[in-house]
Amino acid sequence: MPKNCGVISATSRRVGRAFTLIELLVVIAIIALLIGILLPSLGQARRVARTVLCSANLSSITKGINAYANDYKEAIVGGSTTSGYDALPASPGFKDTPARFNGVAVQQWDFLGPLAAFLGYQGPGETASSDLIPEEVRAQRFNWIREFPAFTCPENNITAVPWPSTGGGLWSQGRMISYNMSTQFTSTEKSTALGGTGTRAQDRRGYTPYLFRIGSTSMKISVFEGHRYADQSTEPDFDHQLTASFGGMFGGTGPWFSDNKELNRAVAPGEALGSFPIPTFFDARRWAFRHGSKNVAVRRGIKGADLVQGNMASFDASVKLYTDGEATNPDFWFPTGTVFNGATLDTWNYTKTNFADKVKRGYRVP
Repeated sequence: MPKNCGVISATSRRVGRAFTLIELLVVIAIIALLIGILLPSLGQARRVARTVLCSANLSSITKGINAYANDYKEAIVGGSTTSGYDALPASPGFKDTPARFNGVAVQQWDFLGPLAAFLGYQGPGETASSDLIPEEVRAQRFNWIREFPAFTCPENNITAVPWPSTGGGLWSQGRMISYNMSTQFTSTEKSTALGGTGTRAQDRRGYTPYLFRIGSTSMKISVFEGHRYADQSTEPDFDHQLTASFGGMFGGTGPWFSDNKELNRAVAPGEALGSFPIPTFFDARRWAFRHGSKNVAVRRGIKGADLVQGNMASFDASVKLYTDGEATNPDFWFPTGTVFNGATLDTWNYTKTNFADKVKRGYRVP
């Protein structure tokens, strides 16, 4: 009979032992603590990734703007006298010709629709053969543009409502247009009916929207994050009229102007309403500049300009993250040689303080 028959060796014996309740609770607490530590880092990493993707979009759009200019004798896309010519209220030289939707530019300031067509992307309207394309198709093209991935900031889930309300349901609320162009580069100095700004307080020396007229491509901003239209008392909406003035759904003066509707700083610290913010007012900056160290609700307001950051691309296709205050530098927004004729430029208090020499009467933009 084998020597160890019927005997269980101590070394072969396995004694089962379960976790106690205290040990389980400790493990759960450690896991919860690790999740609490890691989640903010993961969230910040996602925000950084979205900021980088947004930057890449702006760079690609600007490269498209330059390619368009190269093919169209230096014309800047998005100008009422360039790609938006057909949508002018009264086409110069053809005053009996009514404004019309040509299947590409949904209004005279639209730079994204013509750019998409130029780059080979086909959307609603382009295959229409009639000069009288139905309004329904124009609305469809706008919806296609504002959801087109290459034209959309990944941080932009902001809803904009139509203005004026048509009542017919053709123009509906939806994602706000992510990117804007400055009308200082896309307009002339003629009347708004002829594709201009209608003002000579900033003398742009007979400027017309052609690339060779803007000056230094590394200094001038081609495309930037913004909202159209919003301020401290108005949530984002969009003027969908074919002949909309002052940049329409796609453009505006640029952030320097103290009453702009694409990056409004009215309740920012140091501004008129920033000293005593009223709960019913919005801090509209977050709708425009959607990046930064924290995501802060627009309604609650933001303390400190460094928290509000947005991407801006210059005409050489380089992109940089700016604070909302830095973005008001007038040199970014006017063609080289522009002279300010007014007593002072109508800018934000931040601009008057930080760019004092650039807002005075007689200043010539480099």
